[in-house]
Amino acid sequence: MNSNKLPEFWKTYVGLVLVLCFGAYLYLVEQKREPSTGDKPKEKLFTLDKAKVKEVTIARTGGETIRLVKEGAEWRLAEPMSVAADSPAVEGLLSSLEGLEVQDEAAANPERLADYGLASPRLSVAVVVDGVKDPLRLLLGEKLVDGSGVYAKLPDQPRVFTIASFVESSLDKKPFDLRDRDVLKVKRDAVKTLLVTGPEGGYSLARDDKGEWAFTAPLKTKAGRWAVDGLLGQIENLRMDSVASEDAQDPKPFGLDKPARTVALDLGDGSTRTLEIGAPSADKKYHVRTSGSTLVALVPGALVDELAKGMANLRAKRLLDVATYDVEGFDATESGAKKAYAKTTSKDKDGIETSKWKRTAPDAKDLETSKVEDALFKVGGLEATELIDAPKADAEYGLDAPLFELAIRMAAGKGGSQVKVGKKGDAAYARRSGDDAVLKLDAAKADELVRAFKEL
Repeated sequence: MNSNKLPEFWKTYVGLVLVLCFGAYLYLVEQKREPSTGDKPKEKLFTLDKAKVKEVTIARTGGETIRLVKEGAEWRLAEPMSVAADSPAVEGLLSSLEGLEVQDEAAANPERLADYGLASPRLSVAVVVDGVKDPLRLLLGEKLVDGSGVYAKLPDQPRVFTIASFVESSLDKKPFDLRDRDVLKVKRDAVKTLLVTGPEGGYSLARDDKGEWAFTAPLKTKAGRWAVDGLLGQIENLRMDSVASEDAQDPKPFGLDKPARTVALDLGDGSTRTLEIGAPSADKKYHVRTSGSTLVALVPGALVDELAKGMANLRAKRLLDVATYDVEGFDATESGAKKAYAKTTSKDKDGIETSKWKRTAPDAKDLETSKVEDALFKVGGLEATELIDAPKADAEYGLDAPLFELAIRMAAGKGGSQVKVGKKGDAAYARRSGDDAVLKLDAAKADELVRAFKEL
């Protein structure tokens, strides 16, 4: 053994031991060290389950008091007036209380509450919780200089703390913010009939058991599915912008003694709703009320703008609304010769559904699915260039001896539809089954449609 190498070994060994000891020391120190303020979880102010809240009171110093009461599953505004509450708005308020956290401690035992605006709190909130003896209370004072928060305290504790300004905003509400602003309280899917009156003329629509809309007056004709759905969506979502009068005994100042427009709805449960639309305000909003109510509200002008487009905006201008995936079969008759077609659906080894088309009469023949779907697509894509609402006899349009007839069979529960196409001179026309109107078509596109089915 070389004695000169021994000291070098011991130097390395001692150095390694020192490094390990220093690491252990750092570990122990870090374990005992208090976490930084930023790492501490914020203090939850209340132990609160919003589902158990029965009542909320918001009192503003020198102002009105708002009291919300839960009745069954619904919320009601009990003060300063008795009206239905906006449940989503109330739920938002309760969520803010449920998640309320202390932002910072301002003073553990302040000498003067007035320094924080808490000698006479600007706002106080009281929450009655099922199973809890005393209401939970919160007092709010002045805002911080930088606007990031607001001073607050609990009535039974001296400590003053701050909460985030956005939380304070969610609690500082006016009665109108929390009342139900839904004008008609109706869902579009529940509407069965629709009757509209106005300067543009009146009309009525009805929905059949397949969900399809059609005009019943002033003539029987098909309505555009998406156009009607859009109008019903505006009716469903109509909200008050403000209240013009809680109890208008005289409707004349609001133009509601003789409403400029009305919208009457029959619903699936047998009930009805009628919206009366009166005079516009200076800022282009409209006075409205529901029939029999003394509450007059102001609403945005979007619904009136839509109604002003009249019946024409709701007409079905397409030859037929056809979704190819819903079609199960069809009969096509050209110059008196009828052919029948049917679709079969199966799943491949991977479970993917595929469709196949075949002609079933007068002879059987497998068809290219793409060609059939293309022909059906042309039906849905062909729009009328003119709607003739007071047509003459069928012979005037070549519809007494149609050039082409199509009867479509839809999937179960979705009905079907029929149309015939005729030509008179260079013009092409069509008429849907059960429809009073005649549709004038682009002659070239009508020829393309007939040719597409002829080639199947």
